[in-house]
Amino acid sequence: MSRALLICLFAMVALARSVRGEEDKGEAERQFRFLLSRGDELRAQGDQFNGSTPAVVTNRWNAQMRRLEGDYQRFLNHHPQHARAMVAYGDLVYDQDRMEEGIRWWEKAIAADPREAYAYNSLANHYGHFGRADEALRYYEKAIALAPAEPIFRFNWATTCQLFRNESHTVYGWSKDEIFRHSLEQFRSARDLAPQDYEMASTYASTIYQMPKPDWHEAYEAWRFCLRQPLDDRQRPFVYGNLARVCVRLGRDDEAREWVSKLSGDEQNNMRRIIERKIVELRQSSTTNSPAVPAPETGGK
Repeated sequence: MSRALLICLFAMVALARSVRGEEDKGEAERQFRFLLSRGDELRAQGDQFNGSTPAVVTNRWNAQMRRLEGDYQRFLNHHPQHARAMVAYGDLVYDQDRMEEGIRWWEKAIAADPREAYAYNSLANHYGHFGRADEALRYYEKAIALAPAEPIFRFNWATTCQLFRNESHTVYGWSKDEIFRHSLEQFRSARDLAPQDYEMASTYASTIYQMPKPDWHEAYEAWRFCLRQPLDDRQRPFVYGNLARVCVRLGRDDEAREWVSKLSGDEQNNMRRIIERKIVELRQSSTTNSPAVPAPETGGK
């Protein structure tokens, strides 16, 4: 056999192995995405359970969760270096109150791939829930640096920074006003990265109220942005009410009344009365130079 023919055969074998490797990698990713989707689906179902959920339903759900856990174990046996699957499996067992086991899997994921951003995010969530906000902030920062386009990392950092102001001051040396400003910036970045996520959009809009000198024009645009979300029957009146309140602060009482007119039903009666009263107070303050109307209430989502 000639040397040229041998070289050609070796090249064909190498190409075949490369193609097979890519196919195997693609199949592994497809399997992982299926497991991830199945886990999200089961979690969503579990969130709907309450004291009146029939036992047969919860038993079936528990059986499906055990099956999913077994599927993850088999997947990781075949793909022991799949860091993202380690994170997902860690999340799965952590949510079943097996916290130490979940933490070990997140740490394994980082050992397998130090650039696995989701592992840092999961560890940060754990530390934040158990009073170690300073560590949580640093882990969220690491996750953001590794995956700057992932909105939930920025959202989680901003939430922790805002809720644990003493720890934020210790870590960054920021004043209270600086903490809120940096949190607001990250809330907006998260919103812009996930423009169809109502929670991120409404959290950004609500956080503007907490600034020392709220930018009411920005608050108005932020709540208008929320109107572009796929709102449900609970979220929509909340956005209308906040738009009305911001319009009161901007002196747009006619527009405020337009937003108020969109509120209907007994549950919105109290909100409607409060806003209409503030419109009257605004007019009175304009003629008597009395202090400004109090800041609008943010309420619940």
